[in-house]
Amino acid sequence: MYACIFIGNILDLLVNHYFSSSHLLIKSCQIHLFLILLILLIADYYDLKFGIIPNKLSLILLIYGLFFNLILGISFSNPFIFIFSIALTALTTVISFFLWHIGFWGGGDLKLFIGLSLSLSFLDLDLINLNYFSNLNLAILNQLILYPKVISILLNGILMAFALIFISIIYDAIRNKNIKSFTRLSILNSNLAFSQLTSKIVSIESLEEGMVLNEYYFKNQIAYDRINDERNKSNSNINLNAIQEENIYYFSSLNRMGLTKEDIKLINALYKMDIIKNPKFNIKVEIPFMPFITLGYMGFLILGDFIAIISGFIKIFF
Repeated sequence: MYACIFIGNILDLLVNHYFSSSHLLIKSCQIHLFLILLILLIADYYDLKFGIIPNKLSLILLIYGLFFNLILGISFSNPFIFIFSIALTALTTVISFFLWHIGFWGGGDLKLFIGLSLSLSFLDLDLINLNYFSNLNLAILNQLILYPKVISILLNGILMAFALIFISIIYDAIRNKNIKSFTRLSILNSNLAFSQLTSKIVSIESLEEGMVLNEYYFKNQIAYDRINDERNKSNSNINLNAIQEENIYYFSSLNRMGLTKEDIKLINALYKMDIIKNPKFNIKVEIPFMPFITLGYMGFLILGDFIAIISGFIKIFF
């Protein structure tokens, strides 16, 4: 009971002294937006160096977002602000899970994006005619956006990712001196560039647990039968799936969990017995998407929603 009274007094102190004026409120929101950027930059570091986003970082952002929205609700004596933040985050979570399910991004991106949604939900209060932050001077607040602001960040990031792929295609065309055929073969080059960004070739000695194997083609039915027999055994830890297409066979990782120790042992055994011939394997590479989320967030703070900007230009010229 005393603990509850103490926490209540702390919240009352924060509200009365920290949010007592609109100037301090705007300053607090600016600091809040900067702290979110700092968390995203830390996530970028882990994503680029280790290929994983720590769960603790996502949890920190989630708890911080909850606390911030709670303070806002108390400061404006409007509990609906906190309820709205939870409801909006629930909607974003559903969208995020769908994107994860179709393989758009990994679990780390999903978790951090949910925390980001909660932390930025206060910017969407204008959708329900509760615009307390018009003096925050963000471009996004002057744009007509009919979806959550965090979706603007996601769309900004996707557009930047496509821009990078396009630049890589142009660079590849110039480097290989085939710029004349670029226009004619642009679709083929796009597919080639994307495949180069999302896959790599490794030797059989370099196969590791967790690598997601693309289609590996072979012509021996013995390998096809052996893989499926091993996978169908009880307590099997084989995560390979062998498929037959007419006289051609191929196997690949069954799901995004990737290769297991048993998979690697089986592949090596098949290769040593000369049942499969090619020692090179095509491995799927996940493009770190968190840096694009961060770039999308920075563009969001400076310019707003890129889709709205592009739509505005289209209306002007057409």
